[in-house]
Amino acid sequence: MLLVEAMAAVAGLILIRNRKTDKATKYFVYFLCFTILLEITGNYAPVAYYSGYKLFSFVEGTVFENNYWLYNINLIISYTIYISYFKWHLDNLGLRKFLNVILVLFIITSTLNLLFSDVYFVAFSAFTNVVGTVLVLLAISLYYYELLNSDAILKFDKSLPFYISLGAILLHLVLTPIFIYSRYFSLSESPEFVELYKTILLFTILLVYLLYTIGFFICLKKKGFS
Repeated sequence: MLLVEAMAAVAGLILIRNRKTDKATKYFVYFLCFTILLEITGNYAPVAYYSGYKLFSFVEGTVFENNYWLYNINLIISYTIYISYFKWHLDNLGLRKFLNVILVLFIITSTLNLLFSDVYFVAFSAFTNVVGTVLVLLAISLYYYELLNSDAILKFDKSLPFYISLGAILLHLVLTPIFIYSRYFSLSESPEFVELYKTILLFTILLVYLLYTIGFFICLKKKGFS
């Protein structure tokens, strides 16, 4: 997964270095780079577990034994980036303001949910995942609505937001259900779920980041950018 994520990030960096791109694309590429650093950091938990806590022994028996605390923060950041990306590609000012309002409400309520529930250290937040996914799909729907009502529909297959939207839909619709049941992620109690989780996660990430990479290179080959 790290390999394909790195491939997408490098393709994005090549694009913004060699083509004049909008701020939405630049922020999204930087987010992909941030994701790689976060994945590397988050690997302390499985490394510790599979080494029998010979490595990172200081987390054994603490609330940091699992890396849910790190990824719950990242979930809020991730949904914010995806919603903002499609918001920045909307021409309608009213729709942009609408997404701004619900984005602020989402950040506040998701943060409060982590602070005042028991989910922060033990599982992926179902609230953040469900509400975030709904808002990402809403933002993409608004983008599609504008796309269908503009001349840009004639060249949608060469537009980067289109490829990002496909990847985002796949990412959130497939992974959100298994993240909701992350409380059952236990090798000793539910090994079947763990194997299913790993398989779905692997193939979803591969497909999503390949879509992003394809989108970056298609835009790199274009004379213009959109």
